[in-house]
Amino acid sequence: MSLIAVTAIAVKDNLPYFLVQKKENGYQFFTTKMHKHNNDTSLGAALRGLKELGPVNFDDWRLGELTSVEIEGELLSIYSFEVKNTEKIEQELNFRLKFMPANKIHGLLKTLKTTLFVSFEEN
Repeated sequence: MSLIAVTAIAVKDNLPYFLVQKKENGYQFFTTKMHKHNNDTSLGAALRGLKELGPVNFDDWRLGELTSVEIEGELLSIYSFEVKNTEKIEQELNFRLKFMPANKIHGLLKTLKTTLFVSFEEN
């Protein structure tokens, strides 16, 4: 079993907002389990994990980058998606995840290992 992290990014008023999970001591990226022995893929596990939170419609989610994030001393893959309608997504996820502006989660963003970005953008 491996853990996969997931976030979605939206821009409001020229400020990026990240989909995160509220914890006692702040925020963290959402994580879900991937079971290689069940032939899981990391992307499939990420989408399934979000679906377990609520009836998410991924039609308007655009795959952004794959990078790494350090969570509790462990380096995990993290998928990011570009989205527009943050209110709809929070509702679909039963408000278990929240979009927070980058300036409010600076400590969390420092855990990203951005030198490892792989972009899925079309040419």
